[in-house]
Amino acid sequence: MLKLIDDTSSLDFLPAGPFSAVITAMASTYGTNYDFARFYVQDDKAALSIVDGNVNICASADADIDEIREFLKVVGYSSVRGEKALIEALKLNISDSSYIVKYAGNEVSAPVGFTDYREPKEIYSLLTLCGFDMGDFNAFSQDVCIRLNKGTASFGGIGGDNLSCCCFRLFEGTKSVLLGAVATHPDFRGRGLASSLVPYMAYGKKPSFLFTRNDALLDFYNNCGFEEQGKWALSIYTEGIK
Repeated sequence: MLKLIDDTSSLDFLPAGPFSAVITAMASTYGTNYDFARFYVQDDKAALSIVDGNVNICASADADIDEIREFLKVVGYSSVRGEKALIEALKLNISDSSYIVKYAGNEVSAPVGFTDYREPKEIYSLLTLCGFDMGDFNAFSQDVCIRLNKGTASFGGIGGDNLSCCCFRLFEGTKSVLLGAVATHPDFRGRGLASSLVPYMAYGKKPSFLFTRNDALLDFYNNCGFEEQGKWALSIYTEGIK
């Protein structure tokens, strides 16, 4: 039975994985006292985070899918993200999907020109230039910067006067990490910047995962030391659950 949690320790049963990284990082960032950020568990079988209407789901094979479907109908959502097989089992429309990869490489040295801080507006400008849909700057700042301040995200970049490449540990969960926002300025592509930065950001005590933006990037991440772990899917609300 799905229950609203009042203590983040209720999520301790979640295994290491990309969606548990998101859910536990969000819970550590916001706690359980805000209406816009709510967290639910279904026994020790599934967990959901709902932050500003955006849902992330982590569920085991024996989770009660029918209950989750009915729950989403009742509470409503803007988007739902989870493993592709789970989104299909929930009978949601799939708006986007690609690969989940996990870092399996060795520790590497920090790349030349590495920095762990840049002004948020400079990061936002690079990501926007590289085709990321970031919304307006205030939305980006509120979303990412609060996690940076809370220690549930961290930034890495390469550049001197101008930022040429970046990568985030977007969600530092209790047992795992989700990387993202990997971007290289068009003027600096083909120099191996991302392939040196991403493994450096990925290696650590917790396993690191990443959602590729499209299938064509799978070879790039394989060459960076990542291994395929399945597929993620995103469902954006249109006409609800079938």
